[in-house]
Amino acid sequence: MFRIIILAVWLFMTGSAAGAAPPAWTTTLSPDHPLVGRIWSPDTSAFVSDGTLLEALSAADLVYLGEKHDNPDHHRLQAWLLDRLVAAGKRPGIVLEMIEEDRQGTVDAYFAENPGSAAALGTALRWDESGWPDWREYQPGFESAFRHRLPIVAGSLPRGDIRNVGRKGVSALPENRRKRLALDAPPPAALQEVMLDIVTRGHCGLMPRETLMPMVSVQRVRDAVLADNMIRTLETPDTDSAVLIAGSGHARRDIAVPRVAALLAPQANTVTVSFIEVDDASADPAAYADNFAAESLPFDYVWFTPRANDRDYCAELRERFSGHGKTRKP
Repeated sequence: MFRIIILAVWLFMTGSAAGAAPPAWTTTLSPDHPLVGRIWSPDTSAFVSDGTLLEALSAADLVYLGEKHDNPDHHRLQAWLLDRLVAAGKRPGIVLEMIEEDRQGTVDAYFAENPGSAAALGTALRWDESGWPDWREYQPGFESAFRHRLPIVAGSLPRGDIRNVGRKGVSALPENRRKRLALDAPPPAALQEVMLDIVTRGHCGLMPRETLMPMVSVQRVRDAVLADNMIRTLETPDTDSAVLIAGSGHARRDIAVPRVAALLAPQANTVTVSFIEVDDASADPAAYADNFAAESLPFDYVWFTPRANDRDYCAELRERFSGHGKTRKP
């Protein structure tokens, strides 16, 4: 009861405080769309306030913030939420899909030498060679973590290990880790079929389904490793929660990281959020479930934003495949 009273007081005080509003949009495509800036709860089929979202996140042990990687407003909203969580008295560890586990030493060394700013962390991590969008887009979240001295956890399996999983399957992982992640047993057939559907859609139907099974194994292992790092972060003595920053595909509660984490730590309270760009063709929030090949949006909350660009990723993939003679009929 005492915690609820304190949280209610905090929400009342910060809800109207100067600077407490979410950041203004920097993306420019469809900023006047009727869904932009609104937060949707698929479970209740209703819009909620940012205060309601913050209350839910403040009560959670594990928080998942799913992004579209190349939308800078998604990163700015993540940073804003981290600041608000700290203001509520939380001390989360921040687990990142974008940093591989074998780079943890680089992160720790940089923080020890430069505790005041994350500005040059991207250089230390050779971010411009990583394939992720520009470091400056991700920097707000890192600056929030540095400002509040929150642990930064390299969450992803190293690329070499991912390639091995693609070739050998889950057996490429050490036995003790496979057991910890419950990867020795095959996934339920229905779950595997859904994951295969998603991977096939992610390749725009340009590859035969049967050739994409190794990608399903990779996705399954990546989700499990991220979940493992979330639980490890939650269990460390200097944190009271863990926040995952990852693509929205990893944040979905039905098949991805939250599902695995629920198996590893069933007692943990979980909240999943996805930042989703609006589509000019739809003002119905429930219709966006089709983007995830799902009957309903697989998140606790969805925060709609303008679009960063109108790239046709399937057209780009078709061009890339045709240039290498790899385009095939599904």
